[in-house]
Amino acid sequence: MIYYKTNLDWTQQFVDNNIDIIEENYKRFPTRNRWNCNVHAIHDNDEDVAGIDFMYLRQKYEKLVPEIARYFNIKEYHLSDIWYNYYKEGQFQEPHKHDGQGGVTAVHYLLFDPKKHSKTEFTDGDKSPEIQQGDILFFDCYKEHYVPQNNSTKPRLTVAFTITKHE
Repeated sequence: MIYYKTNLDWTQQFVDNNIDIIEENYKRFPTRNRWNCNVHAIHDNDEDVAGIDFMYLRQKYEKLVPEIARYFNIKEYHLSDIWYNYYKEGQFQEPHKHDGQGGVTAVHYLLFDPKKHSKTEFTDGDKSPEIQQGDILFFDCYKEHYVPQNNSTKPRLTVAFTITKHE
């Protein structure tokens, strides 16, 4: 599997500044998402909930995108909407792919304990690299992936987006 992984040193500060908003949204909509799964997911274009600082995330991610695009040989691209996924005990994400027209999927691990949480898994048997809190993982958007049920009482938080290819 071709992937790109790096660690973002500002992750913990972002979590500290936004976790109260995430918890408040979770209390209102514990299983809200646009898919067929059991996860709390809020997108940057959802207008009926309190927004985390998606603008900050977009600015930080946009700084990474040129390097990622070069790595995956993408000449023209667009950064999709951005959303967070918050998994408490028993929650999961179903197998899915991102519509990136040959682009790249990103998963940023904001709250992640490798001893308690599952990494992103792939239906074709490919293995994710070792993941630590603060890592962001990029992989081809055609790769079907999922998150197994969270069996920990400790929440797992990720942010995801797609670098959509335009060529």
